[in-house]
Amino acid sequence: MREQTLLTREWVAAKQTFLDWDTQPSSFKQYPHFCYRVSLKEHPSLQWLVQTRCITDEHSIAHKPYRRLNVPSAGNLHPIEIYVQIRNIAGLLSGIYHYDVLNEELVMIREIAGEGIEPHVGLDKRFSGVIVMISLVPFRSSWKYGARAWRYLYLDLGHQIDALAASVRHFGLYLTKMSHTEHLNTLMGMGEDERIAAVYAIGEVSERAVKPISTPLMHVQPTDYTEYLNTLIEPLKTTPSYNEIPNTLMYEDFVLLNRSRRSAREFNPHTMNDAILQQLISIPAPSSLEIIVFVFQAHSMQIGTYRNGKCAVSGNFNSEIVHLLLDQRFISGSNMVVLIHAEHFCAQTHIEAGIYAQELYRMCEHHNATCSGIGAFYDEEASCYSDKPLLYAVAIGGKV
Repeated sequence: MREQTLLTREWVAAKQTFLDWDTQPSSFKQYPHFCYRVSLKEHPSLQWLVQTRCITDEHSIAHKPYRRLNVPSAGNLHPIEIYVQIRNIAGLLSGIYHYDVLNEELVMIREIAGEGIEPHVGLDKRFSGVIVMISLVPFRSSWKYGARAWRYLYLDLGHQIDALAASVRHFGLYLTKMSHTEHLNTLMGMGEDERIAAVYAIGEVSERAVKPISTPLMHVQPTDYTEYLNTLIEPLKTTPSYNEIPNTLMYEDFVLLNRSRRSAREFNPHTMNDAILQQLISIPAPSSLEIIVFVFQAHSMQIGTYRNGKCAVSGNFNSEIVHLLLDQRFISGSNMVVLIHAEHFCAQTHIEAGIYAQELYRMCEHHNATCSGIGAFYDEEASCYSDKPLLYAVAIGGKV
């Protein structure tokens, strides 16, 4: 997919047009009004789900609602949906539900008893607790980004998986990694316009037998309209689900950090402490990734390029990195930029880049700093910093 998703100066110049935001596909899936609904405010035991994916800011732009979530999304397009199968949770009917983020509600798609999705996630017994399914809705991203949306879908998925893992851990629970069969998409009533990309569970396997769901759930389109992009959809079909569990950092103020996450569009570099920069540089990254940090502005730290936590090359690379990241001028005011490379250009490494970036976001919020994930850059020009493909960049600086 790398060749099909490259950004070149010629491509960017040719695409310098204004989007018609009135044609944007809907960003949140809505099930029919007659479906049974449960407010999560009435179920404290599921607050980890609320904090996994929630709206943290809402206002109006051009008379349309503009919503930001606890996880960043390229272009604020939100190409992710969450479903849960629930069994033996006090006060809740056992069933398969869609998580309605707009209203913080569970919408029942089907009640279950002896049947369930367990046989399609590697289990031959009923699972007591919650099975979480995270799906991707490609058109929400490809509407704006075309084939390059492939990258952003998996970066967004990584952010979401890390948010799930951090939330579950904060509430004293444990994730179990699961795999799923291709047929699970069909059983969940999904068509070509949506695909399950990751499955996890919170709870335990019981001794009771379970049968596979005999008929698919109702089909509801995830967007109000869709367009099929073959170069994007076909690779998604052959990508295996991701099921590793991130090793998230713990913060007592997790809920506050989660609800206050923002992507910065300006920085105040003078408010950033060098000790915080050092901590951010030291966050452990998945072994699949190569992390290169460019420190632009600091009080006493050496300005230059950092590898493995040490300054490898001194000098100010601010203009070069801003140029690499499509000349987005706000980046020049940051204290540092993190470039995330990987030897293998694949869905897994993009997911792990998103996981790592979500940890950067959370640590920034904890220290009253701010950052911005950047997926747009001139791919070939990144080769002068590493022989590995560039997957993602994160600009970090003091809050304004």
